[in-house]
Amino acid sequence: MMSGEELARLRFKSDEHDGSPGFSAMYFAYNLLFTLGVLLMAPYYAWRYRKTSFLRESWRERWGLLPESFQQSRREAIWVHAVSVGETLAIASLVQELQRRHPEVNIFMSHVTPAGREAGEKRLPELRGRFYLPLDWQGPVWRVLNRIRPALLIIMETEIWPNLLRAAHQAGAKVILVNARLSDRSLRGYRLFRFFMRKVFENVDAVFAQTSLDAGRFLEIGAPRGRVFVMGNLKFDGQLPQRCEFASFLKQAVAETEHWPVWVAASTMAGEEEQVLTAWREIRAQHPRALLILAPRHPARCDEVARLVQGQGFELIRRSALVPDAQDLQRALRSSGILLLDTVGELASLFELANIVFVGGSLVRTGGHNLLEPARWGKPVLFGPHMENFRDAAQIFLQSKAAIQVRNAQELAREILRLLEDEKQRRALGEAARGVVARESGATDRILERIAQLLHAAPSASSLGSERVSG
Repeated sequence: MMSGEELARLRFKSDEHDGSPGFSAMYFAYNLLFTLGVLLMAPYYAWRYRKTSFLRESWRERWGLLPESFQQSRREAIWVHAVSVGETLAIASLVQELQRRHPEVNIFMSHVTPAGREAGEKRLPELRGRFYLPLDWQGPVWRVLNRIRPALLIIMETEIWPNLLRAAHQAGAKVILVNARLSDRSLRGYRLFRFFMRKVFENVDAVFAQTSLDAGRFLEIGAPRGRVFVMGNLKFDGQLPQRCEFASFLKQAVAETEHWPVWVAASTMAGEEEQVLTAWREIRAQHPRALLILAPRHPARCDEVARLVQGQGFELIRRSALVPDAQDLQRALRSSGILLLDTVGELASLFELANIVFVGGSLVRTGGHNLLEPARWGKPVLFGPHMENFRDAAQIFLQSKAAIQVRNAQELAREILRLLEDEKQRRALGEAARGVVARESGATDRILERIAQLLHAAPSASSLGSERVSG
């Protein structure tokens, strides 16, 4: 194991190797801006999580102070980083297959949000350890690297932390980005610092992009030619979740109380619930037995959403106030048509109950959310005009006539009511969605093949395979 003195010497030598004074100045500027950002954002996060224990429980890990039980004696562990719930669920199958294929390797997972960590605990309970991502300063990052000594760092999607990537490379770990993508907004930002990003990407052994468009964008911002590969979208490879206990009891309660239809508004964002409720008012007028399962993206907003629902004159029940008991659920459903899902990890199971699903984050400018989970259940999917974060998946679904895009609350209500009157089209839309997921799957196996080469043969990234992007 490296001592603190050895690590410091390694950092010093690598800093010398980094090259020009201009590059050192860029790193200094990045560290300065990152520090200022942390200071400016600290009051916001303190307020946002003021009613939780998140900040108190996570601060040691943010500083890289992991439990001594995590200590590895050899460089053979795998460190997987997934920001929040969506990224965690998307990479879960890949991690499970890594566990099966490499049982001798300890796997650690880091997160940014408490919801992501909770999702990881439920889907991946047998990992060697989990922690919150350290702040992107050299001290916290190196403390984590020295503790878990990874041979491979897998970063889900586009978490580009310059100090983390550089330190992991210096410590001898292979570094890969999986399911990598760049939104229009991110591309514009990174273009401004292409000189710096080119140096940052020298520390990345491979970029496994979702699409050829994403691959081209990574090349544009400085990723080396020969290290960027088109692998597809891991999110197409997810499996149907096991039905949770609550979903089983809710399904029974919905049948007993004759609630129909069931509309799930999933992963809604601030400013979007008002539009959902506007559409709900029209739907409920024609279908008084309807049930709306309203699932805000961030559980911390549920109090705010509950006040909004009640302020508009609707009765609601909160999932957290219910016990998974059929009789209790039946009594609750008889008194309300809106179920507020204020828990984590149950939404994927509840899609099974839906007649129609609206994917949130898309009627407001937040980039949309994952439409693949309801599609996997064969459900009719609707989303709004702002699907920038899932642009390629959204386009595939629209071209395959497997989803419907709406522009506002009025169109949302109109399309839902139209589908409710046409069971044949509703079923066709759901089956088309299921077919798209089946057709586009396969990224997990392709990525696992490359990871095996990195772990055992340790080739240069330029020799990893034939899907290399050349321009």
